Amino acid sequence: MKSCSSTETQSQFDSFYDTALQLLNSFYPERAITVTTRDPDYMTAGIKAKLRRKNRLIHAKRVEVAGALVMRIGKDIT
Repeated sequence: MKSCSSTETQSQFDSFYDTALQLLNSFYPERAITVTTRDPDYMTAGIKAKLRRKNRLIHAKRVEVAGALVMRIGKDIT
Protein backbone atom coordinates (compact mmCIF):
# COMPACT_ATOMS: atom_id res chain seq x y z
CA MET A 1 0.00 0.00 0.00
CA LYS A 2 1.40 3.34 -1.07
CA SER A 3 1.63 6.11 1.50
CA CYS A 4 0.78 9.63 0.34
CA SER A 5 2.19 12.73 1.92
CA SER A 6 -0.18 15.45 3.05
CA THR A 7 0.91 17.75 0.20
CA GLU A 8 0.13 15.06 -2.39
CA THR A 9 -3.25 14.45 -0.80
CA GLN A 10 -4.01 18.18 -0.80
CA SER A 11 -3.01 18.60 -4.45
CA GLN A 12 -5.15 15.59 -5.45
CA PHE A 13 -8.12 16.99 -3.54
CA ASP A 14 -7.62 20.42 -5.14
CA SER A 15 -7.62 18.78 -8.57
CA PHE A 16 -10.81 16.86 -7.76
CA TYR A 17 -12.48 20.00 -6.38
CA ASP A 18 -11.62 22.04 -9.51
CA THR A 19 -13.02 19.31 -11.76
CA ALA A 20 -16.20 19.02 -9.69
CA LEU A 21 -16.76 22.80 -9.80
CA GLN A 22 -16.23 22.89 -13.57
CA LEU A 23 -18.83 20.15 -14.03
CA LEU A 24 -21.33 21.87 -11.73
CA ASN A 25 -20.88 25.19 -13.51
CA SER A 26 -21.33 23.62 -16.92
CA PHE A 27 -24.55 21.81 -16.01
CA TYR A 28 -25.96 24.28 -13.46
CA PRO A 29 -24.75 27.79 -14.31
CA GLU A 30 -25.50 30.59 -11.89
CA ARG A 31 -28.23 33.00 -12.86
CA ALA A 32 -28.71 36.48 -11.51
CA ILE A 33 -32.28 37.49 -10.70
CA THR A 34 -33.00 40.96 -9.45
CA VAL A 35 -35.88 41.62 -7.10
CA THR A 36 -36.63 45.33 -6.88
CA THR A 37 -38.81 47.46 -4.65
CA ARG A 38 -41.28 47.75 -7.53
CA ASP A 39 -41.99 44.02 -7.35
CA PRO A 40 -44.89 42.86 -5.15
CA ASP A 41 -44.09 41.75 -1.60
CA TYR A 42 -44.62 38.06 -2.43
CA MET A 43 -42.13 38.15 -5.32
CA THR A 44 -38.99 36.26 -4.41
CA ALA A 45 -36.04 35.32 -6.58
CA GLY A 46 -37.30 31.72 -6.71
CA ILE A 47 -40.79 32.71 -7.84
CA LYS A 48 -39.38 35.12 -10.40
CA ALA A 49 -37.15 32.36 -11.82
CA LYS A 50 -40.14 30.01 -12.06
CA LEU A 51 -42.18 32.68 -13.84
CA ARG A 52 -39.39 33.20 -16.38
CA ARG A 53 -39.19 29.43 -16.93
CA LYS A 54 -42.99 29.30 -17.38
CA ASN A 55 -42.79 32.03 -20.03
CA ARG A 56 -40.05 30.16 -21.90
CA LEU A 57 -42.12 26.96 -21.82
CA ILE A 58 -45.22 28.73 -23.13
CA HIS A 59 -43.26 30.30 -25.99
CA ALA A 60 -41.88 26.84 -26.79
CA LYS A 61 -45.50 25.58 -26.93
CA ARG A 62 -45.02 23.23 -23.96
CA VAL A 63 -48.28 24.30 -22.35
CA GLU A 64 -48.79 21.15 -20.24
CA VAL A 65 -45.43 21.53 -18.49
CA ALA A 66 -46.04 25.26 -18.05
CA GLY A 67 -49.45 24.50 -16.49
CA ALA A 68 -47.85 22.23 -13.90
CA LEU A 69 -45.33 24.96 -13.12
CA VAL A 70 -48.17 27.47 -12.68
CA MET A 71 -49.63 25.23 -9.96
CA ARG A 72 -46.29 25.19 -8.10
CA ILE A 73 -45.93 28.95 -8.45
CA GLY A 74 -49.42 29.42 -7.00
CA LYS A 75 -48.57 27.22 -4.03
CA ASP A 76 -45.32 29.13 -3.47
CA ILE A 77 -47.13 32.46 -3.48
CA THR A 78 -49.79 31.32 -1.02
